[in-house]
Amino acid sequence: MARMLIDLTQPLNCNIPVYPGDPLFSCQQSCNVPRDGYSVHVLSCSSHAGTHIDAPSHFFANGATIDQFPLSAFMRPALVLDVSHKQARECITWDTIEPVADRIRPGTAVLFRTGWSRYYHYHHHDEGTHHQANARYFDHPWLAPDVAQRLVALGVRLIGTDTMSFDQSPVGGSDFGVHRAVLGAGGLIVENLTNLDALLAAQDGAGPDEEVVVSLLPLNIAGCDGSPVRAVAWLQPRGLFS
Repeated sequence: MARMLIDLTQPLNCNIPVYPGDPLFSCQQSCNVPRDGYSVHVLSCSSHAGTHIDAPSHFFANGATIDQFPLSAFMRPALVLDVSHKQARECITWDTIEPVADRIRPGTAVLFRTGWSRYYHYHHHDEGTHHQANARYFDHPWLAPDVAQRLVALGVRLIGTDTMSFDQSPVGGSDFGVHRAVLGAGGLIVENLTNLDALLAAQDGAGPDEEVVVSLLPLNIAGCDGSPVRAVAWLQPRGLFS
């Protein structure tokens, strides 16, 4: 039977929201088939555009870059936590995670489903091609830094979310406590995921001998602090990962 893959990746286009101050995404055609006989596009974007992964060097000058991780670091058994009851700019605290903490094993990728991916897309202005970010997307729930610290203590080195950031997106600024806790421990952070509701349903319907596995492979960009990813997940027999 063919394996069902769940796509967790937001599309990349010129309308995607970006973290305040980051470069916009651009994909412009430079050659076309009628004129040149072939098609080529010029891509320009932040290393943290769309669904992406952060390496330790994103916050630490001497931290590992994305190309220094083995491929196995990006393909892990995963646990989806449903925190979709959290409201705008509400903190996700340890008491939300504690009931399922016994399911978190060293090496597990912990994914937080807030449901905020529904606000990812832009709204149109009247000016035609100009767009404005859906401001609601920046009002996402955020993770308490002590939760990140506890996850690191449990052996977690990869966390993911369907929001712009695990930390508060700017209003008066952020101390980036979650980023510093996870990346400072040599871990990885994935942001702007989508379809975690479908992955949660698959997890809840899995048999006792099955587990969720997530693949978050980045581009192999030398010396870079992160990369867009094509995030996918599936169910497979438990225990194939050590």
